[in-house]
Amino acid sequence: MKITARRLAIGLLAGMMCFPALSHARKRDRDRKRYDLVLIAQREPDAMAAKPGRHAPLMAAAEHPGVSHDYAWASKEGIDVSHYQGSIDWDAVAAGENISYAYLKATEGATLVDDTYARNLAEARRVGLKVGSYHFYRPGTDWQEQLENLTSTVKPGEQDLLPIIDIEHRGSCSREKFVNDLRSFIAKVTEVYGKKPLLYTFHNFYNRHLVGLFPDCKWMIARYREDEPTLNDGKDYVIWQYTAKGRVTGIEGNVDRSRLMNGYHLGDILLH
Repeated sequence: MKITARRLAIGLLAGMMCFPALSHARKRDRDRKRYDLVLIAQREPDAMAAKPGRHAPLMAAAEHPGVSHDYAWASKEGIDVSHYQGSIDWDAVAAGENISYAYLKATEGATLVDDTYARNLAEARRVGLKVGSYHFYRPGTDWQEQLENLTSTVKPGEQDLLPIIDIEHRGSCSREKFVNDLRSFIAKVTEVYGKKPLLYTFHNFYNRHLVGLFPDCKWMIARYREDEPTLNDGKDYVIWQYTAKGRVTGIEGNVDRSRLMNGYHLGDILLH
Protein backbone atom coordinates (compact mmCIF):
# COMPACT_ATOMS: atom_id res chain seq x y z
CA MET A 1 0.00 0.00 0.00
CA LYS A 2 1.35 3.44 -0.93
CA ILE A 3 1.68 5.84 2.02
CA THR A 4 1.95 9.56 1.42
CA ALA A 5 4.19 11.81 3.52
CA ARG A 6 1.13 13.57 4.91
CA ARG A 7 -0.44 10.28 6.08
CA LEU A 8 2.87 9.18 7.59
CA ALA A 9 3.17 12.42 9.59
CA ILE A 10 -0.39 12.11 10.89
CA GLY A 11 0.24 8.51 11.96
CA LEU A 12 3.45 9.39 13.80
CA LEU A 13 1.73 12.26 15.61
CA ALA A 14 -1.15 10.02 16.72
CA GLY A 15 1.27 7.41 18.00
CA MET A 16 3.19 9.97 20.05
CA MET A 17 -0.05 11.15 21.60
CA CYS A 18 -0.90 7.58 22.63
CA PHE A 19 2.42 6.81 24.32
CA PRO A 20 1.84 8.95 27.46
CA ALA A 21 -1.53 7.33 28.04
CA LEU A 22 -0.12 3.83 27.58
CA SER A 23 2.84 4.65 29.86
CA HIS A 24 0.51 6.01 32.53
CA ALA A 25 -1.70 2.91 32.34
CA ARG A 26 1.28 0.58 32.71
CA LYS A 27 2.56 2.55 35.73
CA ARG A 28 -0.91 2.43 37.31
CA ASP A 29 -0.99 -1.34 36.82
CA ARG A 30 2.46 -1.73 38.37
CA ASP A 31 1.49 0.42 41.35
CA ARG A 32 -1.73 -1.56 41.81
CA LYS A 33 0.19 -4.84 41.86
CA ARG A 34 2.64 -3.47 44.42
CA TYR A 35 -0.28 -2.26 46.56
CA ASP A 36 -1.98 -5.66 46.32
CA LEU A 37 1.22 -7.37 47.46
CA VAL A 38 1.41 -5.04 50.45
CA LEU A 39 -2.17 -5.90 51.39
CA ILE A 40 -1.43 -9.62 51.12
CA ALA A 41 1.68 -9.35 53.29
CA GLN A 42 0.15 -7.02 55.90
CA ARG A 43 -0.98 -8.97 58.94
CA GLU A 44 -2.27 -6.06 60.98
CA PRO A 45 -3.27 -2.50 60.08
CA ASP A 46 -1.57 -0.97 63.14
CA ALA A 47 1.54 1.02 62.30
CA MET A 48 4.86 -0.59 63.13
CA ALA A 49 6.69 0.84 66.11
CA ALA A 50 10.10 2.22 65.23
CA LYS A 51 11.41 1.46 68.71
CA PRO A 52 10.23 -0.28 71.89
CA GLY A 53 7.73 1.64 73.95
CA ARG A 54 8.41 2.93 77.45
CA HIS A 55 8.20 0.37 80.21
CA ALA A 56 9.31 -0.48 83.73
CA PRO A 57 11.76 -3.39 83.35
CA LEU A 58 11.45 -4.86 86.84
CA MET A 59 8.64 -5.63 89.26
CA ALA A 60 8.86 -4.89 92.95
CA ALA A 61 8.56 -8.01 95.09
CA ALA A 62 6.29 -6.14 97.48
CA GLU A 63 3.66 -5.97 94.72
CA HIS A 64 3.36 -9.76 94.78
CA PRO A 65 3.47 -11.13 98.33
CA GLY A 66 3.97 -14.87 98.42
CA VAL A 67 5.48 -14.97 94.92
CA SER A 68 8.93 -16.47 94.45
CA HIS A 69 11.57 -13.76 94.78
CA ASP A 70 13.12 -14.89 91.47
CA TYR A 71 9.84 -14.46 89.60
CA ALA A 72 8.87 -11.19 91.25
CA TRP A 73 12.19 -9.59 90.33
CA ALA A 74 12.56 -11.17 86.91
CA SER A 75 12.69 -8.91 83.88
CA LYS A 76 9.33 -8.35 82.24
CA GLU A 77 10.93 -8.56 78.79
CA GLY A 78 10.66 -11.54 76.43
CA ILE A 79 11.08 -12.56 72.81
CA ASP A 80 9.46 -15.00 70.42
CA VAL A 81 11.40 -16.63 67.61
CA SER A 82 11.09 -19.06 64.71
CA HIS A 83 13.14 -20.19 61.72
CA TYR A 84 12.99 -16.60 60.45
CA GLN A 85 15.66 -15.68 63.02
CA GLY A 86 18.05 -18.32 61.67
CA SER A 87 20.76 -19.71 63.95
CA ILE A 88 20.57 -17.92 67.30
CA ASP A 89 23.51 -17.46 69.68
CA TRP A 90 21.58 -18.16 72.87
CA ASP A 91 24.60 -17.51 75.12
CA ALA A 92 24.78 -13.99 73.71
CA VAL A 93 21.02 -13.52 74.12
CA ALA A 94 21.17 -14.48 77.79
CA ALA A 95 24.31 -12.45 78.50
CA GLY A 96 23.51 -9.33 76.54
CA GLU A 97 19.84 -8.58 77.10
CA ASN A 98 17.49 -8.05 80.03
CA ILE A 99 15.24 -10.92 78.89
CA SER A 100 13.69 -13.56 81.14
CA TYR A 101 11.53 -15.63 78.79
CA ALA A 102 11.38 -16.85 75.20
CA TYR A 103 8.54 -18.31 73.16
CA LEU A 104 9.55 -20.59 70.28
CA LYS A 105 7.53 -21.50 67.22
CA ALA A 106 6.97 -25.24 67.34
CA THR A 107 4.18 -26.18 64.94
CA GLU A 108 1.72 -24.86 62.39
CA GLY A 109 -1.44 -26.43 61.08
CA ALA A 110 -1.63 -30.21 60.75
CA THR A 111 1.90 -31.07 59.62
CA LEU A 112 4.46 -28.27 59.85
CA VAL A 113 7.16 -28.42 62.51
CA ASP A 114 9.56 -25.46 62.67
CA ASP A 115 12.99 -26.75 61.71
CA THR A 116 14.77 -24.65 64.35
CA TYR A 117 12.48 -25.67 67.21
CA ALA A 118 14.45 -28.55 68.73
CA ARG A 119 17.72 -26.62 68.81
CA ASN A 120 16.11 -23.41 70.10
CA LEU A 121 14.32 -25.33 72.86
CA ALA A 122 17.47 -27.06 74.09
CA GLU A 123 19.67 -23.95 73.85
CA ALA A 124 17.25 -21.45 75.38
CA ARG A 125 16.68 -23.71 78.38
CA ARG A 126 20.41 -24.40 78.70
CA VAL A 127 21.21 -20.70 79.14
CA GLY A 128 18.57 -20.33 81.84
CA LEU A 129 15.65 -18.61 80.08
CA LYS A 130 12.10 -19.67 80.86
CA VAL A 131 10.85 -21.22 77.65
CA GLY A 132 7.46 -21.90 76.07
CA SER A 133 6.25 -22.99 72.65
CA TYR A 134 3.56 -21.85 70.26
CA HIS A 135 1.33 -23.38 67.63
CA PHE A 136 0.15 -21.33 64.64
CA TYR A 137 -3.53 -22.21 64.36
CA ARG A 138 -4.98 -22.76 60.86
CA PRO A 139 -8.78 -22.28 60.70
CA GLY A 140 -10.30 -24.72 58.25
CA THR A 141 -7.64 -27.36 58.95
CA ASP A 142 -8.92 -30.26 61.05
CA TRP A 143 -8.32 -29.20 64.66
CA GLN A 144 -7.71 -32.80 65.77
CA GLU A 145 -4.89 -33.13 63.25
CA GLN A 146 -3.49 -29.83 64.51
CA LEU A 147 -3.69 -31.13 68.07
CA GLU A 148 -1.73 -34.25 67.09
CA ASN A 149 0.94 -32.12 65.44
CA LEU A 150 1.26 -29.87 68.49
CA THR A 151 1.21 -32.53 71.20
CA SER A 152 3.58 -34.90 69.39
CA THR A 153 6.14 -32.08 69.14
CA VAL A 154 5.69 -30.04 72.33
CA LYS A 155 6.18 -32.26 75.38
CA PRO A 156 4.81 -30.89 78.68
CA GLY A 157 7.92 -31.96 80.61
CA GLU A 158 10.13 -29.84 78.34
CA GLN A 159 8.14 -26.64 78.84
CA ASP A 160 8.49 -23.92 81.46
CA LEU A 161 5.67 -21.70 80.21
CA LEU A 162 2.06 -22.08 79.13
CA PRO A 163 1.77 -23.12 75.48
CA ILE A 164 0.52 -20.43 73.13
CA ILE A 165 -2.13 -20.79 70.43
CA ASP A 166 -1.41 -18.16 67.78
CA ILE A 167 -4.71 -17.00 66.23
CA GLU A 168 -4.27 -14.50 63.40
CA HIS A 169 -7.03 -15.10 60.86
CA ARG A 170 -10.41 -16.74 60.39
CA GLY A 171 -9.80 -18.15 56.93
CA SER A 172 -12.90 -19.01 54.93
CA CYS A 173 -14.70 -20.53 57.93
CA SER A 174 -18.04 -19.29 59.11
CA ARG A 175 -17.88 -17.55 62.47
CA GLU A 176 -19.74 -20.47 64.09
CA LYS A 177 -17.29 -23.09 62.80
CA PHE A 178 -14.28 -20.89 63.61
CA VAL A 179 -15.38 -20.45 67.23
CA ASN A 180 -16.55 -24.04 67.78
CA ASP A 181 -13.38 -25.61 66.35
CA LEU A 182 -11.17 -23.25 68.30
CA ARG A 183 -13.11 -23.97 71.50
CA SER A 184 -12.63 -27.73 71.00
CA PHE A 185 -8.94 -27.26 70.27
CA ILE A 186 -8.38 -25.14 73.38
CA ALA A 187 -10.22 -27.68 75.57
CA LYS A 188 -8.04 -30.57 74.37
CA VAL A 189 -4.83 -28.54 74.70
CA THR A 190 -5.88 -27.80 78.28
CA GLU A 191 -6.35 -31.53 78.96
CA VAL A 192 -2.90 -32.42 77.63
CA TYR A 193 -0.91 -29.68 79.34
CA GLY A 194 -2.92 -29.37 82.54
CA LYS A 195 -3.53 -25.62 82.22
CA LYS A 196 -5.36 -23.41 79.77
CA PRO A 197 -3.10 -22.16 76.98
CA LEU A 198 -2.13 -18.55 76.50
CA LEU A 199 -3.94 -17.12 73.47
CA TYR A 200 -2.10 -14.77 71.11
CA THR A 201 -3.64 -12.45 68.55
CA PHE A 202 -3.42 -8.96 67.14
CA HIS A 203 -5.23 -6.09 68.83
CA ASN A 204 -7.47 -5.40 65.82
CA PHE A 205 -8.22 -9.08 65.18
CA TYR A 206 -9.33 -9.50 68.79
CA ASN A 207 -11.64 -6.50 68.55
CA ARG A 208 -13.18 -7.76 65.29
CA HIS A 209 -13.52 -11.47 65.97
CA LEU A 210 -12.74 -12.51 69.56
CA VAL A 211 -14.43 -10.02 71.88
CA GLY A 212 -15.92 -11.81 74.87
CA LEU A 213 -14.70 -15.26 73.81
CA PHE A 214 -12.61 -17.59 76.01
CA PRO A 215 -12.85 -15.44 79.17
CA ASP A 216 -10.96 -18.00 81.28
CA CYS A 217 -7.85 -17.87 79.09
CA LYS A 218 -4.96 -15.47 79.45
CA TRP A 219 -4.08 -13.34 76.44
CA MET A 220 -0.98 -12.05 74.68
CA ILE A 221 -1.87 -9.09 72.46
CA ALA A 222 0.24 -7.74 69.60
CA ARG A 223 0.13 -4.07 68.73
CA TYR A 224 3.14 -2.37 67.16
CA ARG A 225 2.63 1.15 68.47
CA GLU A 226 3.85 3.01 71.52
CA ASP A 227 0.41 3.20 73.13
CA GLU A 228 -0.81 0.07 74.87
CA PRO A 229 -3.62 -1.95 73.25
CA THR A 230 -7.18 -1.40 74.43
CA LEU A 231 -9.61 -4.28 73.98
CA ASN A 232 -13.24 -3.43 73.24
CA ASP A 233 -14.59 -5.63 76.03
CA GLY A 234 -12.14 -4.26 78.60
CA LYS A 235 -10.38 -7.63 78.82
CA ASP A 236 -7.11 -7.59 80.72
CA TYR A 237 -4.13 -9.20 79.00
CA VAL A 238 -0.93 -10.59 80.45
CA ILE A 239 1.62 -9.84 77.72
CA TRP A 240 1.95 -7.11 75.13
CA GLN A 241 4.00 -7.87 72.01
CA TYR A 242 5.01 -4.30 71.26
CA THR A 243 7.31 -4.58 68.24
CA ALA A 244 8.29 -6.90 65.42
CA LYS A 245 11.46 -4.88 64.81
CA GLY A 246 13.27 -5.54 68.06
CA ARG A 247 17.02 -5.93 68.15
CA VAL A 248 18.65 -8.47 70.46
CA THR A 249 22.30 -9.42 70.88
CA GLY A 250 22.83 -12.90 69.46
CA ILE A 251 20.05 -12.62 66.84
CA GLU A 252 20.68 -11.27 63.36
CA GLY A 253 17.92 -9.05 62.05
CA ASN A 254 14.59 -8.22 63.65
CA VAL A 255 12.86 -10.17 66.39
CA ASP A 256 9.46 -9.88 68.08
CA ARG A 257 9.74 -8.40 71.57
CA SER A 258 7.13 -8.44 74.31
CA ARG A 259 6.71 -7.64 77.97
CA LEU A 260 4.57 -8.66 80.89
CA MET A 261 2.05 -6.01 81.79
CA ASN A 262 2.02 -4.22 85.13
CA GLY A 263 0.28 -6.37 87.72
CA TYR A 264 1.65 -9.59 86.18
CA HIS A 265 4.89 -11.46 86.74
CA LEU A 266 6.68 -14.43 85.25
CA GLY A 267 4.93 -16.79 87.64
CA ASP A 268 1.60 -15.99 85.94
CA ILE A 269 2.60 -17.78 82.74
CA LEU A 270 4.44 -20.77 84.20
CA LEU A 271 3.18 -24.20 83.17
CA HIS A 272 4.51 -26.00 86.25
